[in-house]
Amino acid sequence: MTELKNMDTGIVITSFVSLKEKQEVIRTLHKTLDGRQLVSRFGEPAVSYDITVYVKENGRQALFTAEDELSLLKVTLGDKVYYGRITKLSDFDRISREYFKAEVTLAKEVDE
Repeated sequence: MTELKNMDTGIVITSFVSLKEKQEVIRTLHKTLDGRQLVSRFGEPAVSYDITVYVKENGRQALFTAEDELSLLKVTLGDKVYYGRITKLSDFDRISREYFKAEVTLAKEVDE
């Protein structure tokens, strides 16, 4: 099963979704007097998910609402489940009379 679901409202936004996981690490680079370089890392990596969705008009409106209300979204891809909240929502590209395509970034919210 593949789907994007708003956990706050229980609405399935679309079953056409793909996901890429990424992480961002905060680090600084220091150069010592003898020329060596030292790398320092701060905190834990920030994990986010880049997803591509294909939605009809009602799904487009559901994504606008989820972004506005900071709703918890659940992405199910087979037996894997990912949770996050929208931090970035691209413009919607019309790809057919009924469907739109958008790129969404979710900040990782929950481990399961």
